[in-house]
Amino acid sequence: MDLVQISRKVWLHRFVALPVIALTLIAAFYVVAVKKPTYEVSSSYVLINPPDPPSADEIARHPQLRNIGANNPYTRFADQSAMIGLLASRMGTESTRQELAAKGADPGYTVAPSTDIGYGSYLLEITGVGHSPETAVKTAQLVGTELTSQLRGMQAAQGVSPHYMIQAQNVVSPDHAKQKVSGKLRPLIGVLVIGAILLFIVISGAEALAAIRSEWSEAKRREAKGAAEPDHRAGPPESGEAPARETRRRERHRMQGRRDNGRKPSRQTVMRENGGELARSENGREPARNGNGRDPVRNAAENNSRSGKRRRRPRAKGTGSKA
Repeated sequence: MDLVQISRKVWLHRFVALPVIALTLIAAFYVVAVKKPTYEVSSSYVLINPPDPPSADEIARHPQLRNIGANNPYTRFADQSAMIGLLASRMGTESTRQELAAKGADPGYTVAPSTDIGYGSYLLEITGVGHSPETAVKTAQLVGTELTSQLRGMQAAQGVSPHYMIQAQNVVSPDHAKQKVSGKLRPLIGVLVIGAILLFIVISGAEALAAIRSEWSEAKRREAKGAAEPDHRAGPPESGEAPARETRRRERHRMQGRRDNGRKPSRQTVMRENGGELARSENGREPARNGNGRDPVRNAAENNSRSGKRRRRPRAKGTGSKA
């Protein structure tokens, strides 16, 4: 189906297609012109490992180092990517988002491991969003502050001394927010796709209803035609009167048409008509009369006798017999 056929279908069902098209255009206009744009800004944090705890020899020489809280269980991971994944998971919880939203942050922020220098890096990327550049920057700052607080609280719960804690240091500050192109492009594409799907469904439904209506109309027309015209395939009736009556009616119409045109019907036609009228009289009906009110059979017989008399020639009279 090409564009011309699609246009014809849309115009054929314009009463249902045009409202869908109008609603789609209104929704697209809202997304492009009315909906607020989305801005985003990114910041990065790196995790720095603490110094090594005192060795056994150092503790033996200085017993006061035994209870300084140098035992940090989070430093036992072979790779700090596990610690980064743990922080990203804690920052993505619903309770944390509600807490930050209460402080003025946009809850649409994201916290994920940075892939700029590989998946095994110690970088954690924060993306702040908002309907204005100021809101996006504020969101990134609040999320960064909450990130360091979460990291410190996790280690403090294990009794780790601040000197032996893993530190989160900001390496990329959120200073300039940019407008997010996909913030309007994706909703616009979604609106157009939904509008196209609704238009297809509406036109398909209208086509189906039109086909059903056409079938109903055709069935009613055939039913009415069948009721108006007798079924000749069923054969003649048992009495045989209906076909004979139809034949006589057609013969009378033909005779009347010839008389109206000024043509004199033939003798065979008259006889057929008279014979039909005689048959009708035998069935108990009154024979048909002509325009003078006389019986056409008797009239035909008198005409024949008159024509025979006119054809006779008079005999020649003789002068007499010979002697």
